[in-house]
Amino acid sequence: MTSQRPTLAAVSAKWGLPVIVVAFLLAVAAPVLADSPLAGSATSPEDPASTTVETNLPPASAPGVSTDARLEADAAPPVLGPATASGRTPTRGPQVQLAPPPPSPFDPPADGGNGRRVVYSKSQQTVWAYDASNTIIKMHRVSGRQDPNDPTPGTYRVWSRSLRTFSINNPSITWGHMVRFAKGDRGGNIGFHDIPYQYGRPVQTTDQLGQALSGGCVRQAYEDAVWMWNWAQLGTVVIVTP
Repeated sequence: MTSQRPTLAAVSAKWGLPVIVVAFLLAVAAPVLADSPLAGSATSPEDPASTTVETNLPPASAPGVSTDARLEADAAPPVLGPATASGRTPTRGPQVQLAPPPPSPFDPPADGGNGRRVVYSKSQQTVWAYDASNTIIKMHRVSGRQDPNDPTPGTYRVWSRSLRTFSINNPSITWGHMVRFAKGDRGGNIGFHDIPYQYGRPVQTTDQLGQALSGGCVRQAYEDAVWMWNWAQLGTVVIVTP
């Protein structure tokens, strides 16, 4: 028996007019759907549209943009700074030292001796430590006495050390890391040590170091006093300059 395809009249008679309308709409929309990617579908890595190249040049397909305009954008001059934009060559002023610079408060004295030593400048209230090759290995501010006495300028050596001590004239004043190297004009001992305490409070602050606030000894910040205690053993040369 030979099968025959149903005719439009037979379909219409069996399913009615709605089926015919749906079939017609699908036939019309099929070419459009075939040319459009589905929403959310991934683009192939080989597809040129999947790679975006940023450029400062206007696109070749942009309306009204010629090839000359693209070349001019590519050859745009660099942005100029204030010195070059003004058209004048900047100058740095005179290249010759007109006068010697003022002495720095941290410059060591010229008459500070040689070899391994401590140099104490009374006018600068500063201490320098030198190794045997005359290289400065330590420098810090101190508070001593600025007039010519206690101690007088000259060369001394460390002769006594005490981890803790006190003032002979006022035992309520105590300090640590005492490194003695001289005698005062009234017979008192003079040395390097940390900032003294009286009644549980320091007699000065570390910010005041650099000022002549002592009666003769050389006060130091605690860390500097510990360093000097460890470095300046008995016999270490101490040079005092005005």
